[in-house]
Amino acid sequence: MRKRLTRARRALIFAAVLLAPVLSGVFLTPRSASSKLYYAKEYTYYSDASHSQVVGFGWEYCNGSSGLDGVSSPYRTVTVVDVCCGDVPC
Repeated sequence: MRKRLTRARRALIFAAVLLAPVLSGVFLTPRSASSKLYYAKEYTYYSDASHSQVVGFGWEYCNGSSGLDGVSSPYRTVTVVDVCCGDVPC
């Protein structure tokens, strides 16, 4: 009787360990599982509030790459260039 209980416990623990990640949603990607949208963006930076002189360009793309050519400033425009589905554009 004792061996049967031990085998049953082992089987139950084994099943729980296998099913825990599936039931907890570990296999879902965070971006596709959430309702928050991610966007690829490009920025244009200006020297002042009049936006008359461009001083830099920036970007953030779906694959995680980002960068800046020139300088950033608080005076900027943002252009959404794509909606991201994980690491790629939708």
